[in-house]
Amino acid sequence: MAQVMVNFRIDEDVKKSMELACREMGLSMTTAFTIFATKVGREKRIPFEITAGSHDPVPFQRRRSRAEAQPVYEGEQRVLVEKQQRLEQLCFEIRRSLTAVHIAIPSSITGLSMEHIRMLCGNELKDKAAEISNACKSLFSSRNTDLLQKKDLSILDQYMDSLSSIAEELLDIEHTLVPAMKSCSGTAPASFVPYEQRLTAVSQSFDNLAPVMEQFLNSTACSGSAQTVRTRIRQASALIETPYVLTALENLEALVLRHCNNLDEQTSSRLESDYLQVLELTLKELAQAEREGRDTTGQAALSLRVVNVLSQVISDSGQLQQEWSRRNLEAEVAALERLAAMRGDISGSIGPEK
Repeated sequence: MAQVMVNFRIDEDVKKSMELACREMGLSMTTAFTIFATKVGREKRIPFEITAGSHDPVPFQRRRSRAEAQPVYEGEQRVLVEKQQRLEQLCFEIRRSLTAVHIAIPSSITGLSMEHIRMLCGNELKDKAAEISNACKSLFSSRNTDLLQKKDLSILDQYMDSLSSIAEELLDIEHTLVPAMKSCSGTAPASFVPYEQRLTAVSQSFDNLAPVMEQFLNSTACSGSAQTVRTRIRQASALIETPYVLTALENLEALVLRHCNNLDEQTSSRLESDYLQVLELTLKELAQAEREGRDTTGQAALSLRVVNVLSQVISDSGQLQQEWSRRNLEAEVAALERLAAMRGDISGSIGPEK
């Protein structure tokens, strides 16, 4: 069959977008147009609906039945589905922004900064985004449903928040860089260097996601009393800047996750009503000293001693359970006095400390 040449004009951005889509499908533009033309010739119609109304060509009844067919999720499963949907949406937004920037780079613009931008959007960042997308799909596969319910989902929220920041940064870059490139020709001016630096920072942000995901995969679900205790510890430590105190608090959180839900009711109640209150007050005073620029050595030392007490209360729960049965009111008062002494409210010695 004889072949003929067909020439027509289309927008440059549309052409680049179609070329990219065709490459991902393993097709050339010529093949794609040939498929379109063949189908039109055979069926005597445009092989898709053209409308000025809603973009969804599915009739109402079909859309309603399809929605009715969706499973109804409850409880933890519903939470997992919502997180999966958010992750998928973030991955889509990131890929879309990267593609929009990449296809908008005119070949007429030269220069090292522009070449680096082209490489980042077309290869490096695109590959990292694809890795995250594939990892998320694997994470939420049906075989991992039971496993995910045993993990600390708050860490996954941190991961998604970081991914959301990346998506917002790329969207901002897209909205400012694309117009700048369209209005430029020749060698890329110095004004493109900040975009290069921002995209390089995005690449580093992608790399920072891996440790967070690893932390999530190694985590254990936190619920009940452990959830309450950990939340209070995190709230109390939010304004603290002293590094070694923050490290001690992180170790305390790990103990909470492992042991707190196994404490007997009386120990758990004492932990939340007395020991945690002392920790909160001590950390509050440390934060105030930091803000005022005063010497924090004494307050930091007191904070560490309180953390030590809480750590022993949580980790030595078996021994404490035996002690609770023989404690009397005098022992209770003495324990509270020791805690108060740490804050300087009264004189006394601290215990327990090893």
